[in-house]
Amino acid sequence: MSTAEHDADDLGRRSTRGQIMVFLRRRGRLSAPQLAGLLGMTTVGVRRHLVLLERDGLVTATTEKPKRGRPTAVYRLTDAGLETFPRHYDEIASEALTFLKGEDVGAFRRFLARRNERLAASFATHVEGATVEERAAALAEVLTQQGYMAEVEQTPEGLQLCQHNCTVEHLAAELPDLCASETKLFEQLLGAPVRREATIARGGVRCVTQVDQPAGRAGSLPRASTGNSTTETSPTSLDAATAAPAPTAARSQA
Repeated sequence: MSTAEHDADDLGRRSTRGQIMVFLRRRGRLSAPQLAGLLGMTTVGVRRHLVLLERDGLVTATTEKPKRGRPTAVYRLTDAGLETFPRHYDEIASEALTFLKGEDVGAFRRFLARRNERLAASFATHVEGATVEERAAALAEVLTQQGYMAEVEQTPEGLQLCQHNCTVEHLAAELPDLCASETKLFEQLLGAPVRREATIARGGVRCVTQVDQPAGRAGSLPRASTGNSTTETSPTSLDAATAAPAPTAARSQA
């Protein structure tokens, strides 16, 4: 099958809105009449689909004034629309980080530490509270906004921070250092020792972090990282690598 035939077959399997997005991806910017000509539809019919694509944030329009004639709306894909097409971010990021770690472990750890500092500064104003419970709830809310579907649970074993989605699962599976980085970030933000019980990257249904609460102190530890907790060095979820992994004792996955 030739490239042209393959493209035609691919378009034929897509919905009308999918075909519009493919044409915008290929051509960059098109008006409704131009799309109508490519699709063999009426301009009115195409505009109905464009309205829905605009509503969903997948396309946007700008008004252009040609040398002749009336101004016309020209459509293009938004960033969200572009993200509906295949990407290989994980593959490239994994190769880059693995190469960096292999070439210079010190530089790799400095990278993790710098990112951890940035994330801690970004999250700190949102992760507040007089007790560990309050800070954990605030942290879960911040993580959920980042796509991690996080929540806090009180269990017989104590307080648990649970993440039901891992946005860097593939990276975490290749680079266990990411788990230690995230764990250290949680310790710093919560002001309490934490330990990882399970991770999605290691086959768990969710990532589970146990938060230690000293008896008789209502969880009101200082906000600074203790630096002496037991953390797992297996992969976990955060939107990227964070702190420099300090020597920690490995724990088996739950």
